[in-house]
Amino acid sequence: MTHESIAAYASCLLSIIGIIISVWAIRKAENSNTITNELQKNMFKKDKVIDLAMAWNGINAIDPENLITPDVVKAVNALELTASLWNHDVVAKEILHQSYWQSFRDLYDVLYHCNKIPPGLKKTCRDYITKEISKAYEEIKRYDLNQVAQTTM
Repeated sequence: MTHESIAAYASCLLSIIGIIISVWAIRKAENSNTITNELQKNMFKKDKVIDLAMAWNGINAIDPENLITPDVVKAVNALELTASLWNHDVVAKEILHQSYWQSFRDLYDVLYHCNKIPPGLKKTCRDYITKEISKAYEEIKRYDLNQVAQTTM
């Protein structure tokens, strides 16, 4: 082997080592970004759980015979937020089902069957039940039935 061929071989070897180090550095950076993205997602989800808890805090039962407008508005907002989190998989479905299904179902049923207009508003309680709320209601109801079927087998 001549000096030139040894130099070319060494140069090629150093280039390959450089490529390997570059690939390693890129993968390390991607893994770091993945971890950072996962942490950010988890923080976002925790924030949404807190938002949800705040939305449901102080929700009063709705009496269709004696509608209290702020109670109706607050109930609809809690239903809407819960539905949005369910429909877009923002919060684990298990958490939403376990913590909010019974209250969600009860409020939905009262508002859905109430055709009265709360004082100061222009729509009936039922009119405030959006397609997104109804979609979540049906899906959580199916989820609930599946949970019951799995526990009784």
